[in-house]
Amino acid sequence: MLRDIAPFLIPLVIFMIPIIAILTSHQRKMAELIHGNRANGNTNGEIEALRREVQELKQLVHQQTLQIDSISRYQLPQTSSQEKYTGV
Repeated sequence: MLRDIAPFLIPLVIFMIPIIAILTSHQRKMAELIHGNRANGNTNGEIEALRREVQELKQLVHQQTLQIDSISRYQLPQTSSQEKYTGV
């Protein structure tokens, strides 16, 4: 009986080895993706926090620029363009 089945079993085993290798490779890649997505969740939160911080810094720089502009307007003497060129 085994002699009758052996010609069918040998090619079956030969084809099963690469199929099993492909399946285990696929399973490993999927596990890496799943675990990578968990790590990405933390990274996305960090990126969002950095974006908020950059936005706050932009607002702060904008406010300080406006303050410097308003201070410089009050400190500079108002001279006409004719006085600048003629020295009058």
